[in-house]
Amino acid sequence: MNIENLDSNSIFKKTIINMRSLTILLSFFSLCLSAGPFTFYTSKSGLINSNVHCIELGEKFIWVGTNAGINRILFKGSQPVQFSKRGTSVPVTALEDDGEVIWAGLKGKGVYQMLKKNYKLIGFRKDVLGDKEIINIKRVKRGLIIYTPNQKFTFDFGKTKYLVVSEKNEKYDPDIEVGGNILKNNNGILSRYNFDTKSFRSFETSIEAKDYLNWQNGALIATSKGLVFYNPNNDSIQFGFPKLNILSFKLNGKDTSEIELDLNWGEYIFNYQFEFEELGSPNQISLFYTLNDGKDSIEKTVLASEGIELRDLDYGSYQLKIMAKNNKGIISKNALNYSFSIANPLKDSIWLYIVIIVSIGIWTIIVMSITKAKFKKEMIILEDALLQKTNKLNQIEKSKYGLVDEDKVHL
Repeated sequence: MNIENLDSNSIFKKTIINMRSLTILLSFFSLCLSAGPFTFYTSKSGLINSNVHCIELGEKFIWVGTNAGINRILFKGSQPVQFSKRGTSVPVTALEDDGEVIWAGLKGKGVYQMLKKNYKLIGFRKDVLGDKEIINIKRVKRGLIIYTPNQKFTFDFGKTKYLVVSEKNEKYDPDIEVGGNILKNNNGILSRYNFDTKSFRSFETSIEAKDYLNWQNGALIATSKGLVFYNPNNDSIQFGFPKLNILSFKLNGKDTSEIELDLNWGEYIFNYQFEFEELGSPNQISLFYTLNDGKDSIEKTVLASEGIELRDLDYGSYQLKIMAKNNKGIISKNALNYSFSIANPLKDSIWLYIVIIVSIGIWTIIVMSITKAKFKKEMIILEDALLQKTNKLNQIEKSKYGLVDEDKVHL
């Protein structure tokens, strides 16, 4: 009975422990925020501070430097399952794992070594680095190479002398390559980068990468919004070809269709505006166009932000061809072609004269026909009247001589 009770109690305790572990794990995951391909781990997840400056890969743990200290994180797959922390009074801007020791750069306080067994911080060469802002630390065979914004220090362990050279060191700006995708900071915002077109495409979530570590077929990224895991399998951004399209067309200031324009003689202002794909913003793009009227060809380059304006064109048939090129030398894969014509003013005037002459001729024929018909009718009336008069005179003459018409004598 005692053994059975002991076994049942043991099973019960293990069940309680497993349930608590599951509850803690579920609580942890509930404190993680996912947005597209990104998963964010913040102070709510276990970080000592959400503003992360640097990441270092250790033998078993991931070490993270934040605004308020150092985190040691144990991962299970791509998921962090345990956080430990060591607070500092200033931001930790650089980390380097040296087996038993973590070398840490503290903003404005130089370099410290932190013993892994007890997290104790011990200053390193405070006489030289005590007030420096540390950007990067590299462990080499004999000692350390330490980078500040304007200098590079080389120290050999056990030696007082060191080497320092002036060197401009920009803050870390990583190019992240993972899963066939390239990520870069573009104007301070982490974006997908298209190597072929040298163009960027922004994510829905706005972050700036300060450091990164390839991890579990993805990347761990240090950002001011927390430690971020990027999963390329959840990245939905698709790049196309560099391309330009017509945005609007105005003829003498009025919106109209740019297709097959047949215009009468006159003064015209043609204005074309465009939109672009995979070429960047219009202020980084130039438009190359050729205008050909069958006799002469004009080639010009204009800023895409201004569009193309044509004016003071003579009559003729024109062909317009347009291509785009950005400041990185990428040319649009397509070209836009438009045709239009402006009528010959002399040709227009000749047709006007022909119409007038034909109209006058037709009117003359109509008038003459009417007059002729009227004259013929009057002639017939006159002839009838003359015949009647003649017959009447004949009758008078016959009556003088006692003659009568033959048809009036009855035998």
